[in-house]
Amino acid sequence: MNTCKPMHGTSKAKGCSHLSLGNFCKLFPDLKPWGEDCGVQHQCEAEYIAKLIGGVGGIMHDVNSDSSDSCLPAAYTFFAQFIDHDITLDSTSNLHGDPKSTEEVNTLPNMRSASLDLDCVYGFGPDVMPFLYDQTQTGRLYTGTDENKNDVPRDDQGRALIGDPRNDENLFVSQLQLIFLRFHNRRIVGRSFEDAQQDCRYHYQWLVLHDFLKRICDETIFNYALAEIKKGKYPKCDIRDKCHRLCMPIEFSVAAYRFGHTLVRSQYPANVDYPVIDLFDERFGTEGFSPVPPALTVDWRYLLDVEPCHEYVLSKAFDHLLADELIRMPDPIVGRFASENDRSLAFRNVLRGYALGLPSGQRVAAALKAKGYDINPGQNLHFDKLPTWPCIEKKYREKLESHTPLFLYLMREAGTVGNGQRLGPVGSAILLEVFEPCSSIAIASSSTKAGNQTRALPKATTLPSPTW
Repeated sequence: MNTCKPMHGTSKAKGCSHLSLGNFCKLFPDLKPWGEDCGVQHQCEAEYIAKLIGGVGGIMHDVNSDSSDSCLPAAYTFFAQFIDHDITLDSTSNLHGDPKSTEEVNTLPNMRSASLDLDCVYGFGPDVMPFLYDQTQTGRLYTGTDENKNDVPRDDQGRALIGDPRNDENLFVSQLQLIFLRFHNRRIVGRSFEDAQQDCRYHYQWLVLHDFLKRICDETIFNYALAEIKKGKYPKCDIRDKCHRLCMPIEFSVAAYRFGHTLVRSQYPANVDYPVIDLFDERFGTEGFSPVPPALTVDWRYLLDVEPCHEYVLSKAFDHLLADELIRMPDPIVGRFASENDRSLAFRNVLRGYALGLPSGQRVAAALKAKGYDINPGQNLHFDKLPTWPCIEKKYREKLESHTPLFLYLMREAGTVGNGQRLGPVGSAILLEVFEPCSSIAIASSSTKAGNQTRALPKATTLPSPTW
């Protein structure tokens, strides 16, 4: 029996020929899990350690707003979130439970195609998800509501009608979703749906590789990866399953790509009339998965470097500190009865790494070094300089220094080696290992369109205004 055939009912539908929903996997399946390295005896002990690291008042809680700014425009925080929702969706793993084996991880379904194909915008295409599309204009996506033309489309109950409901988690990622809906509608003029879709994917993949990753990755690691790509010697790890489909490494989805959490500010400007609003603002009812009030239509000039002489807000530093808003997330995001720990993204990230058997940061660093990366597995991350470090029991301090949970390791690496301005070498290598096969179209086209020269897109095309 052929287990690699396309999903029934989608192989010939418009917008679905690319579809290859796969599974999660491990970038380094043979590495010992962090929990084993630390001698964690039980789930309760893992939760205790996760609380020390990511709970209220823990190592990763930016209680006093001590984290400085990076040089990255704030809009990229939400672009990172948008990209994540395009390539990963784990709807089955349990946050609280015993660690999964490598074999069990390999069976976890990824409910997004692991390629940069904008399925969070297109869904499964107009034939399978017609409610996303304007039936009076072939291939055109719905935008706006009766109450606000500058919102994503919604049903009568205010639920967003979009390819991935997570892109309505907050005001800014919702408004970014609107940008891509409008971008497609502009590109479809005079074209077929398939041509417009391909054109949008090309632009999107180019942005991810040559603008987004270039801004956030360690420069040495980024240049090394591009040089190896041109030689045909990249990626260094194989992330295809037995059916030759891309799988999604949990080192990426559960640890490295969660760097965006540390970039989040508690407050942002929406526009000239509302220069300071909370990320989840009770005053406007924008606490997640809710309509965008017309008054809060985002003016991206306040969050992105698209207009000369216009001031814009920066993302927080790339470091181990998460804003209070992400340590005490509201009910619409985590549920009314969530515990104090479960409301913390930092706690959840560390505990999920344990539950899925992620290796320590030190083991991953050594494995990448063996692949040819210029990485120091013995990098000093200066845990002793953390204000809350002396408050942790000695036995746990010793374990965490030599066997650091991957998420904490990568965020601390960004703050020390990356000086808070970029990811460190290990985090950058993981991202590039995954994004290279995910964006093969853009890489192939860049060799012909740019004469094998790496170049950034003009700033004006990075993220257009949502008020087209």
